[in-house]
Amino acid sequence: MLRQRRGMTLDALALDAGLSKGHLSRFERAEKTVSLAALLRIAQALGTSAASLLGEQVDRGVVHVVRAAQRHYRKQGGADYLYAALSRASGGEGDGGGGGGGGGGGGEGPTALVLRLPADAHVSEAAFHKGDEIFFVLRGAIEIALADQSIVLREGDFAEFPGLVKHRIRSVGTDAEVLIVVTGNGR
Repeated sequence: MLRQRRGMTLDALALDAGLSKGHLSRFERAEKTVSLAALLRIAQALGTSAASLLGEQVDRGVVHVVRAAQRHYRKQGGADYLYAALSRASGGEGDGGGGGGGGGGGGEGPTALVLRLPADAHVSEAAFHKGDEIFFVLRGAIEIALADQSIVLREGDFAEFPGLVKHRIRSVGTDAEVLIVVTGNGR
């Protein structure tokens, strides 16, 4: 029982939830029901959700996991960079154990990928799309050229901007690896 795992007494929970100890005890033994308002107060007192108190289960298909060992890097045309799709929307191939099934792309939600750029390589085509673009540098350094400015990001740096701003990226000096997420139907 969650209350006991949290080390909470029936008295303490009754006090925190604003219920009588007897009513709460009967609820725990499934002899009595509580109102939705009382259920929400119990959940708050226990630091959980009302759904979890009612036995909510997460459908395995809801979670999409791409393990590092499953990540497949691809080359697009004559590009000098590699990319690995992560999200369902970008065709990331998840493991069956973590839900999410295979790739296929074109799904709803954000597009996420890891981009590997060799030293001083660049993405020749400028991007321009709906949604927001998010960059997180995993390794190395990159330069993002926007319409009227350039920004250098190093390992651990983050940038976010509207995808409608024309942008182009290149690695600076050494190999770089970047997590890129496009939100809001930016495909």
